[in-house]
Amino acid sequence: MKLTTKCISTGSLPYESIQAATRMMAKLFETSPFLAMLPKVSEKDDILNLTIENIPGIKIKDGKIFLRTSSNTFKQNIQKLDKAYNNPNYDNLAPFEIRTAFLDKYLSIIKKFNSPNAFVSLFGPFTISQMIQSAADEQMLADKSYRKLFIQAVSVRALWIANKIRQVSPNTQVVIILNEPLLAHLGVLKRTYEEINAEVVTNFISKIVEKLHSADIKVGIQCFEKCDWQIPINAGVDIISFDAYNNPNNLTVIPEQIKNFIKKGGKINWAIVPTASEPIIKALDSDYLLQRLYSTMEGLIESGVPRNYVYKSATVSLQGDTEHLSILFAEKALILATKLGERIPIEG
Repeated sequence: MKLTTKCISTGSLPYESIQAATRMMAKLFETSPFLAMLPKVSEKDDILNLTIENIPGIKIKDGKIFLRTSSNTFKQNIQKLDKAYNNPNYDNLAPFEIRTAFLDKYLSIIKKFNSPNAFVSLFGPFTISQMIQSAADEQMLADKSYRKLFIQAVSVRALWIANKIRQVSPNTQVVIILNEPLLAHLGVLKRTYEEINAEVVTNFISKIVEKLHSADIKVGIQCFEKCDWQIPINAGVDIISFDAYNNPNNLTVIPEQIKNFIKKGGKINWAIVPTASEPIIKALDSDYLLQRLYSTMEGLIESGVPRNYVYKSATVSLQGDTEHLSILFAEKALILATKLGERIPIEG
């Protein structure tokens, strides 16, 4: 996969106005803008609503997510979802539109700069399946009909935004980053439900990857906890994004799989710029982060992945969202990430 940037960014930002977020985006990410969440502009502007709003049967109440299939309109809406998934044209996708505070400005930036890449972050299907409670409180991943709902829901949201991007910039490569934080909990889930294993989850994710690939959309998986990276690699993703600051050795246990992944064109995103607190960010500079990145990369090289593979495939990013930070430190983290990306050599 060809990326025009060595810095990938997604997530929530601390801006209190759309205009301020737009200025930052146009300055730092004109070639690779991302659909930022702005929760201080709109309370419901977050990745959860971005992923599940308007999806049949899924409701949020008192901070919990429920699936209700008994309503009179559920079957009708499921048919609409199925139609949009199988024939994703403008009319069929319209009921599943994405509404966020930054969407219009995001599209205008892509159009103005004819951005080569555009990034959108959604929750992945596995995490959604574990966040939602059914009426009977059963494990929904064990039921194939529920799997289909989650696959179609995430796919249709991705297809809708990809269509919107291509309306303003037909040649922009759309990249969907699927956030899968709960992939780190698969081991616990397997011990309780024997039928839910790595093969089942791999197949689950691969259905979305196949669907989005068929629409010329690239797909990444992001998990900032320790997880089994063989699952997304075997599912066919184009990018794996891991916390290289706190979990630097997460990839060294599977060097052959990583080598084959890169050989096929896969990219590794090293989330190396910490965002946990303002004092940590205050102490950072570009030279320190570059040396820390090199040191972390050396661990993967020493495990058996060729040096030129590691450097050629590398991108960098923040370690997480910045909505909890002041604008001063959020922007410092973003600037450090972009500068770090510019300093990564093609080969070490």
